[in-house]
Order: sequence, then structure tokens, then C-alpha cells
Amino acid sequence: MKRALAFALAPLCLGLATTLPLPTLNGCSMLAWAQETRIYGSDGSDGSSGRSGRDGTAGQSQTTVADGTSASFTLAGSDGEDGENGENGYRPSCSGQPRNVNYNLRAPDGGSGGDGGSGGSGGSGGNLTVYYGDRAALQRLSIDARGGRSGRGGRGGNGTVGCRCAVHEWELQTCTGTPGQADYQCRANRYRCYDGSSGTNGSFGRDGTAGADGQLWIVNQLEPLLSETPAIAVGLQTLVDQPVRLSRNLWAEKSGANALLAPGSRVNDVYREYTGRVEGDVSLNWQAPRPLGSFAGGDVRTEIQPDGALTATFPDSLWADYTTSRQADQLTITVTNAVRASDVTRLASGGVQGSGANLKAVVLDLAGESAYLTTQFRLTLKTTDGDPRDDRRLRYVTVYDDVVPAELVSLMGNRFELALGRLPIDRGPLTRGKYAQIEITAVRSLGTNSAEQSISWQGQF
Repeated sequence: MKRALAFALAPLCLGLATTLPLPTLNGCSMLAWAQETRIYGSDGSDGSSGRSGRDGTAGQSQTTVADGTSASFTLAGSDGEDGENGENGYRPSCSGQPRNVNYNLRAPDGGSGGDGGSGGSGGSGGNLTVYYGDRAALQRLSIDARGGRSGRGGRGGNGTVGCRCAVHEWELQTCTGTPGQADYQCRANRYRCYDGSSGTNGSFGRDGTAGADGQLWIVNQLEPLLSETPAIAVGLQTLVDQPVRLSRNLWAEKSGANALLAPGSRVNDVYREYTGRVEGDVSLNWQAPRPLGSFAGGDVRTEIQPDGALTATFPDSLWADYTTSRQADQLTITVTNAVRASDVTRLASGGVQGSGANLKAVVLDLAGESAYLTTQFRLTLKTTDGDPRDDRRLRYVTVYDDVVPAELVSLMGNRFELALGRLPIDRGPLTRGKYAQIEITAVRSLGTNSAEQSISWQGQF
């Protein structure tokens, strides 16, 4: 509930009309506004918010064999419940405004309405997996796998009106001293009553979402599919020494599911059709320049993807570049390069050398990994005509902000040199004695891994 604060007031010489005659002091009436505000009556209570509707339950998934006989399957999800309406706010108690009191008043506020509850979401339809020998047998299956309907959001409750004051302004006169004497003074205090605020209406609850229709999965065989182990995580050295067995059933996504079934069926129109199986022993072939023992341990996760491709996810501490191959049931991950992740961003500024056409920036690889990584540099170069010894608020102008062309970057051992003097810009700002700010962003990558590091330099060419 909002509460008004009283005005800060002092005696005023206003010459205002009042309900009582005001004695004067030096020809001026003494009038002041009251400083204290009190509440009378009682505010209305806020209404409770409505309960959200429960979500519908998902339909039960089933498996069947289509042998040509008619069959019906009810796999529909149930509907979400409607949210409850918010409760209306309660009226305030407005009676009993005090009269002729020596303080301001505020009438009670109305209660706010409660928010409506959210509607529940419909349950998704169940899936049906069908084994068959004759595709025409699918036409004998009637399936209702529709998703449940969404529940509606509840209405917000109404706020109630705040109380209004019966009397909005009044004055009381206070005198001190002896009438007729010089010490006799009177002042009139003016008081106000502020109407109460009306309560706000509650917000409407959001509607739930409709449940998704269940999906049809079909398998052109009568024998049940074998169980699968599509992914496993094992230690790096373990995978080198002992292959692991992976397997995955593969599915093609197609459209037109309802046309395959009996008329009146309701399923997601996108269905999945079994296309075969990938399985085999997965091994790790370490062909990186440095031995596996040079790197910290950790697990590698190998997985056969839904499209049949074999992938590997190495521990966060290791960047690896690898390829995969398959011969019969032998799946091989061949690592051709590897670096420690912590060594990728151990670059440092080696300063700036030369000026004009011979200006170059030096970046040092403290970890010595540059032979194994791809490194690209982005450069922001700013120069100024001023001198920081004379002016602390120099204005720097950007003269280059782009990737450094690969032909202007050379690597000698663990030392990169960026030929700034050969950039396609005016060499005037690169003359000896100029002050400059350089921001270099190194982007380093290996395989699917990538990281950035910023290196700054500021000084005089």
C-alpha cells in the first residue's frame, strides 16, 4: 500500500482566507501546514492469487506387430487444467475519520486483486513402434496419439476502491501569551486528509501450451531390435590399450505418417523409419608428435551419432585434432595433434621494434605450442600527435582495426613478428617518436577447438 508523507512546513505569511479570525504579529497572520500524517481505519486486504492448473499427463507409448489384423491404439495425452481465477481484493474500512485533529490524515487503501493462475500444458501423445513384414498391414492400424489441449489462464481479481475523506481540509488555531499583551501570538495550522489509493487489478494467467502429437516409429522386420550402447566414456590410455564396443540403431526421418495408417488416425505427421545398425569396436590410435603420457589423464567420450558418424569428445584439459575411420566392425579414432588447453593462451607481448616501414610488433609464445596451433591476429592500432608527458588527456586516433594479413605474420621458433609497417595504411602515424596504443587479439585453434587472448602495448615508436 502506498503512503503519503507529510509536507515539510514553516510559518507562512499568506493572507489566506480562513474559517477562524487570525490574530496578527507585525501585521502578518501566522499560518503553517501540519507535518505529521496518520492513517485511520484499515486498508483492504489483497486477494489471493489463483492456483496454476496441473499439466496433462503424457500418453503411454507402446510397441506392436502389424500382422494384417485390425487394431486400435489410444495413446492421447490428457488435457491441462485451467488456472484458477485470482481473488478480488477486500474493501477497506472507511468509517471513523477523526474530526478537528492536529495532524494530517490518510484514508485507507483498497485491496489489490490476486493474479490468475497459469493454465496447465497438455500432455504429449504416446509413441507407437510398429514391426511389420508387409507395409500394407499398417493401413489396418488406427491410432489416436494426439497431444492434450492446453489449460486456460485464470482471470485476475478486481482491485477495490480506496476510501475517500469526508472532510479534506480544516484549520486549528493555537495562541500563546496574554491577550492584549506584546507576547500574545496566534497561528493557524492547516490540515489535510488524503484519499486512499484504489487496489490494482490482478494480471491474467498465461494459457498453457498444447501437447505434441505422438510419433510413429516403423521397423521393416518382425524381430525386435537389439539393445544399443551409442556412447561411452573411458580413460585415454584405456582406449588405446582396450577397444570398447559401441552400437546404435539408425532411423530416417520422413513425412506422411497419417497416410500410412487407417483413416482418421492422428499422429505427428513426421515419422521415423529404421534404416539399419552401426556397431563395432572403437579404439584410439595416438599419432600426435608427443606421446600420450605427456598429457594429463582424463576420459574421452566416444559416440556413434544418429547419422552413424563416430565422434570423440576429449577432456577439457586437452585439445586434440583427430579423424575417424571404419573397416568392417573396427572403428578407429586417430589423433594427429594435441596440446594442453592451459598452454594455448600463454602468449605475451614482446614489445614493438623499429618505425615506419620497418615497424613490427612482437608476440612471444611462452608455452612453445605455436608449431601445433593455427594462430590468427586481429590488431587495433591507435596513435596520437601529442605527448603524454605534457598532456594526460591525449586524443588517440584509430589508424587500423582489422585482421593482420597472414603474409605479414612470421614465426621464428616461439616468436611471432607482425609487420605493422607493411599494413595497407598511411605510414605517417608510424614515424619514430609517435606515441601509440596497440591491442592484439590472438585467435588460436586446433581441430574444433578455439580460444582468444588479448595482448596490450602502449608506448613510443
